[in-house]
Amino acid sequence: MLFVPWDVWFTTKSIWGFNERYTMGIYIANLPIEEWLFFIAVPFACAFIYEVLNYFLPYSPLRPIQDKITSALILISFVLSVLFVDRLYTFTTFSLLCLLLIWHLLINRSDYLGQFFLAFVIIQIPFLLVNGALTGLFTEEPIVWYNNAENLNLRLLTIPVDDIGYNMLMLLIVITILEQYKVRRFSGALTVG
Repeated sequence: MLFVPWDVWFTTKSIWGFNERYTMGIYIANLPIEEWLFFIAVPFACAFIYEVLNYFLPYSPLRPIQDKITSALILISFVLSVLFVDRLYTFTTFSLLCLLLIWHLLINRSDYLGQFFLAFVIIQIPFLLVNGALTGLFTEEPIVWYNNAENLNLRLLTIPVDDIGYNMLMLLIVITILEQYKVRRFSGALTVG
């Protein structure tokens, strides 16, 4: 739910927008219906990949270094948010990602970050294809356009690099909620049974 108001706000401020040529024309709160469905389908698909990975590889090879990876990502996110404080997409994305990673590292002491990072690397394959399609890799014009004055103005194929941070932030929130649910469900089953 955090990302829908963010999306509405950024669309209203023309930080990004949607090409009406590629949408059905049904809008709710200034967002095409396809964008609303994006926030259901993409997190679900990524959580599914994460759970499949947990099933087939219950212990992440990244677990021994997950704190180092988290610390490096905190540093990168912090530096980007400070250097680009004048670019709203970059600043918002990397500030929030930095805060979430600090919370995971210092307060929650999450033991599943290694698994999340491994899943995130695997998720980059469909991410590049889907986000590439949305940003004009396979179409004459992008389906989703970006105001480059509000992002790093750096692209991976046709995808703004900021989208990788946005994707990590969104998916880490989803996986955090999923893991919290599993802990509550498991501890509830122990107390009931």
